[in-house]
Amino acid sequence: MKALSLFAALLVAAPVAAQAGQDSMPLSLAQAQRTATENNPQYRRAQTELGTAEADLRRARGAFLPIVSLDFGASGGYSRRFTGLDQFGETVVRDEVLESNYSRADQGLSIRSLTLFDGGERLRERRAAQAGYQATEARIGSEEVRVRGEVERRYWEAVRAGQAIALEEALLASARERLESTRALQRVGVRGPIDVLGAEVTVAEQEQALEKARGDARRAQLDLRQSMGVLDGPPLVLTDAPAALFDPAALDVPALVSRAFANHPRVARVQLAEQQAEHRLAAAQTNRLPRLSVAGSVGRSQNNSDYSGLVQVNPLDQAAGLKFDLSIPLFTQYQTSYQIHSARAARNAAREDSRAERLAVERDVRVAVVELQNAHTAAALTARALDLNRRRLELAQQQYRVGALTLMELTDAVERAARAERDALRTRFEFAAALATLDERVGGPVAP
Repeated sequence: MKALSLFAALLVAAPVAAQAGQDSMPLSLAQAQRTATENNPQYRRAQTELGTAEADLRRARGAFLPIVSLDFGASGGYSRRFTGLDQFGETVVRDEVLESNYSRADQGLSIRSLTLFDGGERLRERRAAQAGYQATEARIGSEEVRVRGEVERRYWEAVRAGQAIALEEALLASARERLESTRALQRVGVRGPIDVLGAEVTVAEQEQALEKARGDARRAQLDLRQSMGVLDGPPLVLTDAPAALFDPAALDVPALVSRAFANHPRVARVQLAEQQAEHRLAAAQTNRLPRLSVAGSVGRSQNNSDYSGLVQVNPLDQAAGLKFDLSIPLFTQYQTSYQIHSARAARNAAREDSRAERLAVERDVRVAVVELQNAHTAAALTARALDLNRRRLELAQQQYRVGALTLMELTDAVERAARAERDALRTRFEFAAALATLDERVGGPVAP
């Protein structure tokens, strides 16, 4: 039992003392998070949205450039005419059939859709696309923060599950020690067969608890691997330990909320979406203004009385043209009004989305602080209960050896001490998980 107490004291303060075999892989929290950013499917799915946003930005920039085309054409034909027109325009039948061949070659360079004035629509559309691109980057950043938080929580759960195995092994060793002690007391007549059977039942129950702990540890490692996006691989040996306990009362909650507003990608994303909606509204309003555009072309062509135009590479006839278009919208069947009202409604919705997200972020930060405080309180209370149960168990063992305590009373003290050990381990890692959640909701590590 002294070995159990010593082990339990080390268990609360240190990471699992697992032995890494040749087929095991050491893994730190930073390595797990880095692996997740490379393989987690949700994060990689979010990254694919950047390509669409980049294409939209390129399209908006391209609106400032003209459409340029280089055209080549060749045509040819054959005609055979049996009729003609006389001097009065009447159709007559020819005495001889008129047969002819013809061909034409065309080459040209044209510049179209070069807008000189559009009231600033293209500029606002480009700004909207830029804001959309940045909002997509913020969306990816928000997903990265979420994935890193998920990996950290599952990492600590896997560490806790590994330490639970060591705890159950120590409890099993203690139960076997009590069984041998009870058998020794039976030989000297202090204890009877029923006491030995009771100790054997305790050993069997503890063996079941150990197997359950091992199964839970395997499942926790699978959950960690899933969050990392890699299920295959050797068994993991987790090398990091959670941060030391601290009193969350020292945290400046308003400062954490302000920090989340300033740095969290969730807030940046909705703010950029609001800016994008503002630019699109401004772009829609420019549809009431005139448009001025210019187009030009240069070309060469040649007509031939035979089929040589089909292979003509240097036509002799040349032409050039320049055209200006001024469009003043007078009535568009309310299409312009519809576009403006739709854009204004989208802008107002984006404003409310931004306000709702800020409220959600503030609530999430404050709730995470409350949960961290609750976890700290629970850890402190279970640590105190653990100390009391250890002392009570030491006294019960001493009385049991001299026959002053029944097996039932000793078993009760043992079970309470084991429950206290498990509770202390659980609440210690609940604090670590709560701290990881607060880090995620603030958008970065939180220090006391």
